[in-house]
Amino acid sequence: MRSPICAFLGHVDAGKTSIMDSIRNTFFAYRESGGLTQNIGITEVPTKRIKEISSDLLEKFKVDVKMPSIIFIDSPGHEAFVTLRERGASIADLAILTIDIREGIQNQTIESIEILKSYKTPFLIALTKIDTIQSFTTMKNASFLELNNKQGRVYLEYLDKRIYEIITDLSNYGFQAERYDRVNDFTKEVAVIPVSAINGIGIKDLMVMIIGLSQRYIGLEKSSGNAAALIEEKTIKGIGAAYDAIVYSGEIKVGDRIVMQTKDGPAESKLRGIMKLIALEESRENFGKYESVKSASEATPVRLLIQDPIAMIGTSIEVFTNEEEKKQLMTEIEKSNSGYNDDSAKGTVVCADSVGSLDAIKKIGATNNIKIGKTKIGEPSKSDIMTGKINGGAVLCFNVSVQKAIESLAKSEGVTIIATKSIYDLFERYSTFMRETSKQELEAQTANIKLPAKLVFLRGDVFRKSNPCVFGIEVLGGEIRPGYPLIKKNGERLGRILEIQGDKKKLEYAKMGDKVAISVDCAIYGRNLKDEEILYSDIEIQDIIKINDILELLTPDYLRALTEIQKIKHI
Repeated sequence: MRSPICAFLGHVDAGKTSIMDSIRNTFFAYRESGGLTQNIGITEVPTKRIKEISSDLLEKFKVDVKMPSIIFIDSPGHEAFVTLRERGASIADLAILTIDIREGIQNQTIESIEILKSYKTPFLIALTKIDTIQSFTTMKNASFLELNNKQGRVYLEYLDKRIYEIITDLSNYGFQAERYDRVNDFTKEVAVIPVSAINGIGIKDLMVMIIGLSQRYIGLEKSSGNAAALIEEKTIKGIGAAYDAIVYSGEIKVGDRIVMQTKDGPAESKLRGIMKLIALEESRENFGKYESVKSASEATPVRLLIQDPIAMIGTSIEVFTNEEEKKQLMTEIEKSNSGYNDDSAKGTVVCADSVGSLDAIKKIGATNNIKIGKTKIGEPSKSDIMTGKINGGAVLCFNVSVQKAIESLAKSEGVTIIATKSIYDLFERYSTFMRETSKQELEAQTANIKLPAKLVFLRGDVFRKSNPCVFGIEVLGGEIRPGYPLIKKNGERLGRILEIQGDKKKLEYAKMGDKVAISVDCAIYGRNLKDEEILYSDIEIQDIIKINDILELLTPDYLRALTEIQKIKHI
């Protein structure tokens, strides 16, 4: 059985590095700039250390540790997870989503949840900083179960309240979660482990859960192929460029011929050196401590020296032994690069800081029915703006700068640049852009077309009975505008809308869900208009022909109203 690879995700200050500090018995979190993680870090925690931390719980739950170690990957936000990739798939076996118990679900938490859903990766939740809530009594290195027996009623009641508020929030994102000691089925419920890293509380519970779930539910057998994922590039004095990596398949050896992905496509090179990260060392701190080795097997954190150090971070190097294997690997890499630096790719243009970020954006885009076209690493160029112009009118920029000249060009060409440092914000703003664009396009296309509409006269909501009749309605589907003729369910003509008012203002239109007042000529309350009467816009054959040309712009409520009108008029 190999070691599982576990990646941390979560909000930037949710306590990921502090958990690793507690496991390693180090203080790296406080040496980071402002206490926040700046780079991706790798740590291998061997079985010996696991047992030192969790021996009592391992015995209590009758867990036999069969794995040699656990490989932890820590970084700000979600960077480690999306960088741990091999042709679009994450090599992480398990993710640990950290949530600050005080702050709950934040933007980067939502972003992490969306990424986990798109990669279909199993995960646990570490609910951090439980020592910061009211009435906590200091204790050290206890399990969560021990904490439950030694804290006061006020603390435990508030803790339980916060746990279940967060569990309720998680259900809004499609996950059923439960406190880990109350989970009935680990295949259906996400386990929540409350922890205080600074006091070492709940850390043993977390370790036991990782071991138990990994050994029972995750296949940790050796896999075929010889490959490593490139996580970070560093320049080391006396050595030059080196890559922090994890061997995730088979075995790699010094002298191996490899295929790697570069900015210009797949290329061949050779491994000229391998250094293995020493257990409990941290790859980020002072470049960690390594030992030179001739080879490294699956699930091993390493530092690689490549003959031609032009490989891209967030990609893999793969070993080949003959020309046929080399050709096959290069073909597979080219296929996985679909849309990369390709101006002819159809879909939204995306510029991002790394291959991993592009991969995550493409996956989340797919789950939201957003087609991603050209992708590139780095800031947008003139050609990206022009490609964006003919592919929806937007360029998405994640964690990259945008030059003033490019901003000016985009404005002059009518292209919207959406630039953020959060994938969650990127898609939120893009969705707003698409709604506005669809609205403008619909208004332009329908300026001279009568649109389908279904509305209901609100009971007793009459302001004037006739000449014209003014009454309140709710739009049940489609859209009404001044000038639209109205008919009743039996096809009888009621009159024409003269004016629409809402909040004492004249309106140009009203859509589904709007409650407004309308004035209608020829309508007389009590004679040809009754309370709760259903009304429709009276559209003609020529309107229906034009509507058929813009069906993709209309939401389902328009189409339902259209179908009902056609039945009434026998069209």
